[in-house]
Amino acid sequence: HKLIFMAQLTFNLMKRGIIGSGDWNEAQFQFLIRAPTKVTDPNPLSWLPNAAWAAASALADIEGFDKFTSDLVEASPRFREWFNAISPEDEKLPLDWAGLDRQPFQKMLVVRCLRPDRMTSALTNFIRSTLPEGNSYIECDSTLNSLEILGSCLEDSTPRTPIYFILSPGANVVADLDKKAAENGLQKGISYHNVSMGQGQDVVAMSCLETAHRSGHWVILNNVHLMPRWLVELEKKLDEYAAEGSHDKFRVFLTSDPSKTIPIGILNRCIKLTNEPPTGLKANLKRAWCFFPKEYIEEADSKTRSILFGLCHFHSIVMERKQFGPMGYNMKYPFSIGDLRDSATCLQNYMDNMGGGKI
Repeated sequence: HKLIFMAQLTFNLMKRGIIGSGDWNEAQFQFLIRAPTKVTDPNPLSWLPNAAWAAASALADIEGFDKFTSDLVEASPRFREWFNAISPEDEKLPLDWAGLDRQPFQKMLVVRCLRPDRMTSALTNFIRSTLPEGNSYIECDSTLNSLEILGSCLEDSTPRTPIYFILSPGANVVADLDKKAAENGLQKGISYHNVSMGQGQDVVAMSCLETAHRSGHWVILNNVHLMPRWLVELEKKLDEYAAEGSHDKFRVFLTSDPSKTIPIGILNRCIKLTNEPPTGLKANLKRAWCFFPKEYIEEADSKTRSILFGLCHFHSIVMERKQFGPMGYNMKYPFSIGDLRDSATCLQNYMDNMGGGKI
């Protein structure tokens, strides 16, 4: 979602001429978005998938790419070498098409045709180079763990602005929020209310909200997607609190699975958080390493630190291997940050029992 949002931001700024060369080509943009195909002569290249040939034939109809298919056939060995590269988006294209390195938007069209599996990486590189301070957008939050990101969001939240967590496998939202509540001097069941939504829990939730609104407590409503009709009442109640004026310390937190039944009014007023899986080994390794608090890493001895890094590296490889489906694993298992956490706990127990002995 973050990459899609940044792409929309970048393309809209390019359309307005605020960034980029100012020479916006709508036909090329539509091709990038839609990736049309064209039924033409049979594919003459045994190494190129038929879908890629059909897309390349459609690209030849775009101004500036009219010789693309003929060059693709004539320089087949060189294009095949580019096609088989691990990161073709970073490699120079054969012939005069090498000049597209100076026109990254046009080069993305070629990647879109021949290697659509590399579009995520190509789009990321394009945003990084085109958007002012693009790298800071791409690397946003990459060096923070979930607890630090939650702390940053709490600073932006107000009594009128709830925080909405879209749940993902392995994410332990409640544990992070429990820690933040304790840091702010809140006590469970007294000034920090945790309500699991379900049948009959709407009355409990409303009672907790009323108390929190007047006394400045925190309320977390879990799995609100289970009660979509009640969310309309919740929206009205939040409007009433906003009009009346709540205690400055009053905060509301909502959690739910991805759902189409959440009222748009709830979504619009909230700060929305989710834990998206990173793309690429480096991003996975950075996310895994940053999951552990800096204090924990600094206090660990050198042996534990080294093994922990190896554990993060192994976890990253496991996460990346999932993308290959049955070729990666026979059984689908949702490896998550929770597995890494439990493995690190086992490591700590093992190191404690060793008592500084030889490993």
